[in-house]
Amino acid sequence: MRYRILGGVEVRDAERVLHVGGPKRRTVLAALLMRANQVVTDEDLIDRTWGDRPPAKARAQLQVHVSELRSLLGRQTILRRPPGYTILTRPGEVDRDRFESLAGQAREAREAGRVDTAITALRDALALWTGPALGGVEPALADIGRPALDDLRAAAVEELYDAELARGRGVEVVGELRQLLGEFPHRERLCGHLMLALHRADRTAEALEVYASLRTRLAEELGIEPGESVQELQRCILRGGVAAVGQGRAHDRTSVVCPAELPHDIPGFVARRAELDLLDASLGQAERDPGEGPKIWVVSGAAGVGKTALALHWAHSVVDRFPDGQLYIDLRGFSARHAPMEPATALRALLRGLGSDPRNLPRDTGELARFYRSRLAGRRICVVLDNAATADQVAPLLPGHSGSTVLVTSRRRLAGLTARHGARPVPLGALSPGHSVELLARLLGADAVAAEPEAAAELAEVCGHLPLVLRLAAANAVTAGPPPDIGAMVRLLRSDDGLAGLSAGGDEAVAADFSPSHRSLTVDQARFFRRLVLAPRFSW
Repeated sequence: MRYRILGGVEVRDAERVLHVGGPKRRTVLAALLMRANQVVTDEDLIDRTWGDRPPAKARAQLQVHVSELRSLLGRQTILRRPPGYTILTRPGEVDRDRFESLAGQAREAREAGRVDTAITALRDALALWTGPALGGVEPALADIGRPALDDLRAAAVEELYDAELARGRGVEVVGELRQLLGEFPHRERLCGHLMLALHRADRTAEALEVYASLRTRLAEELGIEPGESVQELQRCILRGGVAAVGQGRAHDRTSVVCPAELPHDIPGFVARRAELDLLDASLGQAERDPGEGPKIWVVSGAAGVGKTALALHWAHSVVDRFPDGQLYIDLRGFSARHAPMEPATALRALLRGLGSDPRNLPRDTGELARFYRSRLAGRRICVVLDNAATADQVAPLLPGHSGSTVLVTSRRRLAGLTARHGARPVPLGALSPGHSVELLARLLGADAVAAEPEAAAELAEVCGHLPLVLRLAAANAVTAGPPPDIGAMVRLLRSDDGLAGLSAGGDEAVAADFSPSHRSLTVDQARFFRRLVLAPRFSW
């Protein structure tokens, strides 16, 4: 079988194009192919086929579509694997896989100095596109899947003409570049390629007209100025800097900022081996078999359970796997002092991290999101979106390209990210008693814990085995020492003051960390929670 999604969705066997069916059946097939050899849940398939208003019998209709596809492709091709289905494909059967393989070959050839081989591979890859990606599917899937595929194509187009210009073929590609710039009017790198090609062909006035058109288009449609790299190219052309411009240095990727925004790793990190192994395995799989979009993980759990610590610890452990940088932002979803950050504000901060001039950024959230995805296209970046409030807050901040990984932390599960964007959950609970004591040993010193083992175990229990509370208890014990008196800390926490006695100042106080969760409760829930403290103490 040969499956096509880079154009109209279709299936070919050795002899002919097979009749798949109408738009909804075509959508089910395309949704499975976008994540070939992986389980796609029933909920995802329904959401991508019927959007926000599925019919009452959507699950039954889905089963009918899958049954018809099995009859067409073979029952062993699409398998039921609860909670969904998976389509089994071999390497090269899906045109996107062939595209990414050829693009990878081109990168290797370019790095080895074999420019002609790279050009051939890129042209073969781009020839696989026969029209707009995911043609003939329902809008719900097209809206989600097409931007990532378009970014793949645009990145390959830019690589191709970078290689063509490096080969000295400026005059020959002017026509092609003009046509492509009509398809991708906001791709500044592609605009720079056309300017350079025209300048080399002694058509400098036309090159400057291309820049003027770009500037007008960006100002009118997005409210921004062109980026610094293409501005520098224009200045080089005006100065007659033939040498610099001729080598293409004024507009290549070396001018792109490589962010390194991760806060420091958490000292004394313990446990969470299963979660770390899961993230490692997913990253390895993504590198071996790139998917249709970024890998998105939602690390969820109660306040103080260590969500941010896990995300930062893992992100620091794999910095070498993301050569284009790491972005970090605190979305303040459950902040004691601030309202949750608006998506537009977050996008501006992320774009500044990528080197964009804040004075030239658009105002509209949708335009900001598109500009952000364009800046990330073709790059391998780890994005940590910390302390998220809702799925709607996070959705505009997701990259469109498959090279990036996103870690979202939240006190909520953010099921909307799973349903609409294929995010995978990483739920966190409290530490085990053994790991809690291990954390205390790392914070207080092994000798201190060994001197008071029963008190250490009791302190871990009083703190609910929550990493944040354990760290605050250890900080208070160290401040009261030396040496730290673990028994005294237990007695303090068993007193009437309870956890109110723990404070490291400001937002690190226990009350400050937990109060936003209390504010998110309904009136009745909050009243019940407050009345619990009036009840006589009892053992859980």
